[in-house]
Amino acid sequence: MSVVVRRVGPESADTVLAIVREAFAARPPLDPPADALTETEESMTARLEHGGLLAQLGDEPVGALVLDPVGNTMYLRRFGVVPTAQGHGIAGKLIDAAVAAAHGYDDLTVVAREELPSTIRFWERQGFREVRRHPPNVELRRPLRTFVFDAPDADTMRDLGATLARQLAPGDLLVLNGELGAGKTTFTQGIGQGLGVRGDVTSPTFVIAREHPSLGSGPSLVHVDAYRLGGVAELDDLDLDTSLDDAVTVVEWGQGVAEGLSDSRLEIRIIRALAEDHEDPAVDPRRVLMTPVGQRWNELDMPPSHRPPLARKLNENLLLDFRPGAEDELETLDPSVPLPLSLMVAESDGRLLMVRNTWSREWELSGGSIDDGETPRETAVRCLWEETGLTVTDVDFVGVATVQMGHERRIEYVALYRTQLGADPVVGTGDKVKQVGWWDGTAELPGLSPIDAHLGLLAVDRLPDGG
Repeated sequence: MSVVVRRVGPESADTVLAIVREAFAARPPLDPPADALTETEESMTARLEHGGLLAQLGDEPVGALVLDPVGNTMYLRRFGVVPTAQGHGIAGKLIDAAVAAAHGYDDLTVVAREELPSTIRFWERQGFREVRRHPPNVELRRPLRTFVFDAPDADTMRDLGATLARQLAPGDLLVLNGELGAGKTTFTQGIGQGLGVRGDVTSPTFVIAREHPSLGSGPSLVHVDAYRLGGVAELDDLDLDTSLDDAVTVVEWGQGVAEGLSDSRLEIRIIRALAEDHEDPAVDPRRVLMTPVGQRWNELDMPPSHRPPLARKLNENLLLDFRPGAEDELETLDPSVPLPLSLMVAESDGRLLMVRNTWSREWELSGGSIDDGETPRETAVRCLWEETGLTVTDVDFVGVATVQMGHERRIEYVALYRTQLGADPVVGTGDKVKQVGWWDGTAELPGLSPIDAHLGLLAVDRLPDGG
């Protein structure tokens, strides 16, 4: 049976209440008891003023949550799945639907009980991270927006840091990640310039932390290298003259280490760009990705130089970059970024072949994971055959895309190929595909992946002006 999630309102209070009561009653007893067990139909009607989500397995209501917008944050309240329906992926589908329902908000937030570590681990696996703890409650947050900036050179990187610094305040935490030589210290130099602090900002690798007092009335800069630190406790133990509450703190290599320093943070990731073609080999452009986490950053006006990603999906996958080129250039990609996927754009009479996988609700390009010992080209050809029964030999390499994958914000490369089919090719569906269809590139196709659509049109040189 398929799982369907739909938006509901106060009219569904009785159904939502029944699910919440059954789900929370099955959990271990707590002291004090969960507030959800005190809900009445009247109180649930009031809670559903801003709507909720109801999941059905077949015709049976089995899961629900209440949407509670607070400022730029969407809280998920009364999240529950009845015990008899667990194990069908219902919780994950509710969260996916909540991401879609929270369009325009900065993040999703949930409140869990600290006595239920398995529940906290569940939310962490869904991309939520603890932002504050008020016993017995733990608040966890999942950011929904990432801002993309182009930094073609070091001067632009410093300017970006300086522009951001003019809005920073004491107590702000910036968690900065990127491979060796990505430009983390260059970005921090711009922060120091914008704050107006004393001393040259250099990599703190050998001293772990370096303080830069303000030359005026603004906050100091604390610049930390967490590469050799074992955790947040060691950060707290640093012998600093300046309290982190009184400074702007930038932590390089801070992912997984520095998040516990503050309820809110600005996560910044720097990666190598692919889009520009430069004759000068010394030019090494970057993409800077900024993801605000927490209410502090709801007030931030992002530097105006940010641009939208080339395409985005509701599951938070972002198409950051694309570079056409020769196939042998795959061997020269940044080795720190994996190349796990290969896609095929198959065209016939101006139409693009799209598939719907059994695990997906979206129309996508044919393609899949690159097996061990397999080239990206071989993967694209194999997947097309497995999914549609089509065997092709005339295949062109189009280029490589850079994608940020979902709430984990993992960066990956994707290889893109194309093939021209004859008129009216005979296509079928393999074991992994539930539907095969054609898209003319303009008509609305419900469930069409925006990223796959963009790559498909790009491959056949049919992107609209400005695309």
